[in-house]
Amino acid sequence: MNQQKITTIVSAIAIVVAVAMVFGANQSDVIAEEKKGYELANGVKVNALFSFRDGTELVSFQLFEQTAGFDRTRQTPQFTLTGVINDDRPLLYKTVDRTYADGKHDVRKELFFNVDVILENGMTLRKFHYEDCRVTDYKVRTEYDKDKPWVNKGAFAVVEDFKFICNGYEPLNPQLHAIMNNVEKGKTTSSLDLQKPADYTSHPKFQR
Repeated sequence: MNQQKITTIVSAIAIVVAVAMVFGANQSDVIAEEKKGYELANGVKVNALFSFRDGTELVSFQLFEQTAGFDRTRQTPQFTLTGVINDDRPLLYKTVDRTYADGKHDVRKELFFNVDVILENGMTLRKFHYEDCRVTDYKVRTEYDKDKPWVNKGAFAVVEDFKFICNGYEPLNPQLHAIMNNVEKGKTTSSLDLQKPADYTSHPKFQR
C-alpha cells in the first residue's frame, strides 16, 4: 500500500514538472516575441552622438524634434530627444543630474557639450550638428495606452524626454556630399591624360 502511494506521488510530481516546463517554454517564446524593436517608417533610426568633457556617447532614441533655430537671426537652436529608458546613456544621465543639482541656468563650461543627431536606415540620410548645448528639461513618464505606438501588446513603456538648447547649429546633407564627391572624382583628369602624346613620326619607319 505504501509502495502504491509513493508511486502515485512520484507520478504526480512528474506531471507537475512536465506542465511547468511546457508553460515555461511557451512563456519564453512570448517574452522573446515581445522584445521586438519599435517599427519606424522607412526603417529610419535616430541616434545621437554626445561629446561630453568626460567622453563621447552614442545614444539611440525613437523621437527627434527640432523646436527652434531655423530662423538664425531670431531663434536659438533647440531640440528634443525622446526614447524608452535604456542603458546606453550614463554620461547623459550624469550631465542631466549635474544640471539639476547646479541649476539649469548655470553657465559653467562643464555643463556644455556638442551633439550630432544622425538619421539613418543603413546609410546616413541626414545629420544635424549642434554646438555648446545644455539640458533645459528632463522628464520620465510611463505610457500605457495601447493606442499609442510606445505600447506593445498591452505592455508599459517607461519613456524619457530630453530637451536641449544650443549656441550653434549646422544641418548636414551626407548623401549630397557623397554625390558631389563622385562627380568631382569623375571630373578629375588622370595623370596619364596629362602626359605628352608619343610622336611616332620620329620612328625610323616613318623616315623612309
